[in-house]
Amino acid sequence: MARPAEISTDPDSLAERVAATVIAHPAVARLDGGLFGSVATYLPGRRLVGVRIGQGAEPVELGVVVRLTSRIPDVVADLRREVSALCGGAAVDITVSDVDVPAIAVGPPAPPAG
Repeated sequence: MARPAEISTDPDSLAERVAATVIAHPAVARLDGGLFGSVATYLPGRRLVGVRIGQGAEPVELGVVVRLTSRIPDVVADLRREVSALCGGAAVDITVSDVDVPAIAVGPPAPPAG
């Protein structure tokens, strides 16, 4: 966990660190910008989708797609704790916009039992 002296106040660098922390979670498939892509940070020459660092008392916003390897409330609690610590105790709003379900291999039907 970062000590307060190590917390960056540069919103661009903070947004990138938050994104890296979120993506590193084993149950996160990817970041997501939401319905209209509004959860995003505008960086020089690009847009970082899925992370918006609030200004002042605004919360940090995250949009994520999660894998069904853990309970969703547990994943959200983990992310909220990690990102809040990274952002100096800021409130964190998380939207789980979708779940990533592994593809199921489809083969020939099983022979009837009997």
